[in-house]
Amino acid sequence: MNIADSIIKNKLKNVYFIWGSGKTTIANSLSKKYGFYVYSTDESRNRQIKLANPVDQPYMCRNFEKEYGVKSFWELPKEVIAEREVHFVAEMTPMMVAELIQLSSLHNVIICEGDIDYSAIAPVATNAVHLCNQSTSFDWFNRPDHENIRDTVAGRTDLNDEEKQRVIEHAYECVTPAESNIPDWVTELGIKNIIWNNHTSIDTTAFEVAEYFGFTK
Repeated sequence: MNIADSIIKNKLKNVYFIWGSGKTTIANSLSKKYGFYVYSTDESRNRQIKLANPVDQPYMCRNFEKEYGVKSFWELPKEVIAEREVHFVAEMTPMMVAELIQLSSLHNVIICEGDIDYSAIAPVATNAVHLCNQSTSFDWFNRPDHENIRDTVAGRTDLNDEEKQRVIEHAYECVTPAESNIPDWVTELGIKNIIWNNHTSIDTTAFEVAEYFGFTK
């Protein structure tokens, strides 16, 4: 069944997408100020995996650790992690859209933050911004929901300290943005881009996003 983009767009008209670096922080700030419902695509992953099947979502169902003979995701080759993430997110996006359509009838405003298939969602997204974090102090693993990754590696008994350090360094290489400039797809899809850095406060960026979305009116 194919549903026209115009129908999906109408159903998602009260969903506001925040992409890029710092999206969780800004989404939570807006939720705290305005009481908006926040939908995290990262937090939805476990739910979607339980619904996935090998025919329709093959990448979501693959056991990459077993295929490559490693004990953790972050030991996979960098290019494998990148490729897996692209396909995983693409397969998961229609499932998240289905959830968002359901939630859109229950909430006046939904802030959707997190990775999604941008090329697929852009045509049906009425409201979207991209955050470009040019801060030198950004650390993906310092996020509360990611700290357990380092703890898990540190607690492994099958690795010595040097091996643990290599795994952590490899993980950083896999998640560190290749550049701090505006990604090509943001320009190509006509997405509003907001830059923030070491001199920009969370409140300032949150206000800029809120103003763009029309929340301050």
